[in-house]
Amino acid sequence: MADVLREARLGVAGRRQTLLRWGLVGVLLLPLLLGGYPLYLATEAALLGLAAVALSLLLGHGGVPSLGQAAFLGLGAYALGLALKAGLPLWLALLLAPLASAALALLTGLLVFRTHGIFILMLTLAFGQMVYSAAHKWTALTGGDDGLSLSGLTVSQVVLHLVAVGVLLAVVSGLRALLQTPYGKTLEAIRQNEEKTRSLGVPTFYYKLSMYLLTAAITGLAGGGLALHRGFISPHDLFWLTSATLMVMVLLGGSRGLWGRSSAPYFTPLCKPGSARLPTCGFICGRSAGADGAVCPRGAVAPAGALPGREPWPRLR
Repeated sequence: MADVLREARLGVAGRRQTLLRWGLVGVLLLPLLLGGYPLYLATEAALLGLAAVALSLLLGHGGVPSLGQAAFLGLGAYALGLALKAGLPLWLALLLAPLASAALALLTGLLVFRTHGIFILMLTLAFGQMVYSAAHKWTALTGGDDGLSLSGLTVSQVVLHLVAVGVLLAVVSGLRALLQTPYGKTLEAIRQNEEKTRSLGVPTFYYKLSMYLLTAAITGLAGGGLALHRGFISPHDLFWLTSATLMVMVLLGGSRGLWGRSSAPYFTPLCKPGSARLPTCGFICGRSAGADGAVCPRGAVAPAGALPGREPWPRLR
């Protein structure tokens, strides 16, 4: 009887997760029919979702809190903008965006991961604010408080939206596959008990650093996409409040799932115009985004065989 009940629960959970996954894809593609401002908001949501998914990997599966993601987002945007201003082709500028963010992550990660816990959070915040200050004061390069304009660049909003959604879905699927590999299982072990994992001979420092580089590159790519989407780069995108916003998106999307993180940013820009006309719109949208985490705590896609409320991987004792 217990086996029958378990199979029934797994079937219900599987159907629910499939429905949520396809519902998310439909919500992301629906603005193509509406066009105009809804399409603009949906594209921004998809790009912010890409950055939130990167932070999801870092925080939910690596156990590394970070308030410096805005630095990678902004650096990717500036790298793309400056490359285009220098006359480089678009494909090369898009390649430089994640590379520049990964280079910054390498320089800062060598120091960040010498510490643990709250000190990592404070160091990432400090490094992020240093990058923001440099972008704000280096007027000759970044334009300072006036920002950097890409007004001469014309990009089809429909094509950009399709590419953004495609990259988002590809990254989520790729990271989910990565978490099922020995590398992903090692990251899970480090998150649960780093000392015991290190005692088994695992170089935890390099595992965390490589994960940090990967998430920085994804965030930098999202920043480059936002620069193309908005046609303008502002140093205020590097401020720590952007990192805090990404953290809220991650928390709204569920405790550990990647798909939930990609859905929460959709509600964030969508509620901005509505909240000005209806005071309760922000509350309604926030509750709707949080419903994903309430219905499926690990996101819309849970590991195979995991039941709601159960830990899918054994904890290290």
